[in-house]
Amino acid sequence: MPENRKKVLEVKHLKQYFGVDKPEMVKAVDDISFDIYEGEVFGLVGESGSGKTTAGRSIIHLYNPTDGQIIFNGKDVSSFKSKKEKLEFTRNMQMIFQDPQASLNPRMTVEDIIAEGIDIHHLAKDKADRRQKVEELLETVGLNRDHASRYPH
Repeated sequence: MPENRKKVLEVKHLKQYFGVDKPEMVKAVDDISFDIYEGEVFGLVGESGSGKTTAGRSIIHLYNPTDGQIIFNGKDVSSFKSKKEKLEFTRNMQMIFQDPQASLNPRMTVEDIIAEGIDIHHLAKDKADRRQKVEELLETVGLNRDHASRYPH
């Protein structure tokens, strides 16, 4: 990777075990490492049950990792103690699940689904600003602005 690209996420030797010190201990994630750079698309691929979702949950600290280091924008995620630091982190890092049936509410428009995070974190000044942010995000991922008024099905 070119040195002029900013490293956004570093995952170093991540381990996520369940039932530690018990006979039925499960090594759901066992020593994975990778880096993600600004502007890069990253895919974590593996068989069903291989630990992809568990890795994601550990990275965003829905689970406390058994071992390893997660560095986001140069800061060790495990060092975040204050509510403000944790909120800032969750504003910038979130999981997107692959299964659209489980992820997308069929009763909500694409605009409302995309804007959920914008609304939760109060990132839009008004409805027009919200709409503009949604349309920019749609175009960023190669979708037409007209998709905003559609439903996910």
